[in-house]
Amino acid sequence: MNTRQFRYILTLAAEGSFSKAAKALSISQPSLSQYVKKIEKQCGLPLFERTNNEVRLTDAGRLYIEAGRKVLDIEHQMEGQFTDLMEKKTGSLIIGTAPYRAAGTMPGVAARFQALHPGMHLVIREGTTAELEEGMQHGEFDLCLTMLPVDPLFFEVEKVKEEELLLAVPASFSEEFAEEGAPMGKQFPLTSIRKLDGQRLVLLSEGQYMREMLERLSVEYRFSVRPAAVVKSIEAQIEMVKAGVGMAIVPSGIEHFAAHGEVRFYEFREDLPKREVAVMWRKGQPLSETAKELKELLLQ
Repeated sequence: MNTRQFRYILTLAAEGSFSKAAKALSISQPSLSQYVKKIEKQCGLPLFERTNNEVRLTDAGRLYIEAGRKVLDIEHQMEGQFTDLMEKKTGSLIIGTAPYRAAGTMPGVAARFQALHPGMHLVIREGTTAELEEGMQHGEFDLCLTMLPVDPLFFEVEKVKEEELLLAVPASFSEEFAEEGAPMGKQFPLTSIRKLDGQRLVLLSEGQYMREMLERLSVEYRFSVRPAAVVKSIEAQIEMVKAGVGMAIVPSGIEHFAAHGEVRFYEFREDLPKREVAVMWRKGQPLSETAKELKELLLQ
């Protein structure tokens, strides 16, 4: 197995069809088909079930991908160790993070990292909390900037910061959500989470951290919401709020993605749970010296 072989099989499994995979890999469909047949011949077993225009992994295909991920993991660790041995460090580090942190947090971190290591660069891959954990388990990242809690059996973490929950309201909506009285020590006006009862909210898709947190809060504070839209990312949430589609519960920090007057933000007077942000790496995997330096930049 070589790296290119594994990437072809992994892309085909993810895309579910030869045409989509060929487009993603920038090769012709017949070339990809011949390459996969060659790999299957080497393995002695079919890696995919072919039905009409779609493909699905066989048991052998799943074993191939599992083994391939281990090979890439070992290769990546070896590259990191070789990089540390070089007098003039070159190469890259791979960090996983949520899309809005990739835009809001990582530019400053990347600039400081580049100043320390001009010959290196960061590869920043975006994903949901679940996608980051799965990728880290398979050795796809050096570090991840993610949410707590994580499974201590698989990951090591160091807490970076806490994020408050905010209510984002379209500027076109009335100001009925604000409570009277000056909010001492608060950046935004206060509101109550109970005022969300019956309101239309832009939600994240099921299984995401903020969606699950909202569902727990709705039970604890006895309110119900109506979905105005369901999106995958916090950035899409704030864009929907800007457009007047509905309100959203968002983490602090996202306000930097809205210009003055586009969205009104409120802090909750209730003592709501905070989102704990942490830097994460795989348990039992020694960090390279450059990864340790990157971790320190994130903690700062």
